[in-house]
Order: sequence, then structure tokens, then C-alpha cells
Amino acid sequence: MPQWLAQRLNDPPPRDLPIESDVASAVLVPVLNRPAGATLLFVRKAQHLKRHAGQVGFPGGRVDGGDANCEATALREAHEEVGIDPTQVQVLGQLDDERTYVTDFHIRPVVGWIAEPQPEFAWDPGELDGVLEVGLQELIDERPASWVEFALFGQVWRMPRYEFSGARVVWGATARILRNLQVRLRGGP
Repeated sequence: MPQWLAQRLNDPPPRDLPIESDVASAVLVPVLNRPAGATLLFVRKAQHLKRHAGQVGFPGGRVDGGDANCEATALREAHEEVGIDPTQVQVLGQLDDERTYVTDFHIRPVVGWIAEPQPEFAWDPGELDGVLEVGLQELIDERPASWVEFALFGQVWRMPRYEFSGARVVWGATARILRNLQVRLRGGP
């Protein structure tokens, strides 16, 4: 599975966006090797946060001065938020860069395979309200539940919105990251 994922992530090579004035950040897209099949791990941001409150996303955050690169940021943040040991993550590649249009974050999605994930994750209640998992096969099979259009800065933006089993909704930059992963896993547009 890890070799197949790595091959899908790098063909075609991921698109890098210039950071410009955005806040540089990275997320880990954790793929967990579960007995019933691979899953993706998501976090639900805490309701009290100033930015991204209550949203479902991947563990991640701002690039700190001590981070060697975006991969280091993604691994550090995943460890801080949900206790994923960076030494247990096999980095497979990255997805196309994304950005948040309202909060101006430049996101580098780093995909990592965790061969022996912990049965449960302990999350930081200062940052998160919880974690959830979605089967990788469910992502491959699922179509976006809808396409959302909204006007911002004089442009109309169109983005996917996913509704996974159990009424789990993913939208915004995370949905665009998922769409990129979904297209790559399916082997094309």
C-alpha cells in the first residue's frame, strides 16, 4: 500500500504555489494502516479558536522558525495535536499546495503512512474537540456531496464539500486537499 500511494502522489508532481504574503503552514495527511483497511485521520478544531473553529481538517499549523521544512512542520504539529510519533510516519510525498481564502494560510499537505497506528489518539483539548477517521476506500468511492460556490474578493469560487458516513462534513481547503488526493488515488481526473 505505501508504495502504491507514493506512486500516485508523485504522478504528476504536486503543484507548489508561491507563498507571497500568506502564512506558511503544513498539514499531515495521515494514512493509518488499520485491520479493516486504511483510514485517513482528521481532527476537529476546538470551537473556541479564533481561526477555523469547529472545522474538520488535518493535523497541522504554522511553520515555526525551528522547523527545517514543511515536512518537519507537519510532523511536529501532528505530534503536538494528536500524539503521532514522527518516527512512526513514513512520508510518502505531498499533494498540491492549497490556501485558505479568508484567513490567508498557504498549506503544504504532506502525506504520511503509519504502519502501526495507536488504537486511539489523545488530542490536545486546547486545540481540538476530537479526532475522526474515514476509510480510504470510502474516499476513493465517494463523490463530493456537492459543489459549493461563493463570491469573495470579486471572484466566484467553486469547491467540493464531502459528507462521509456518520454525517461527517468536510469543506473548504481540507475538501480541496481531499479532492486532490481522491483524483490521484483514482489515477486521473
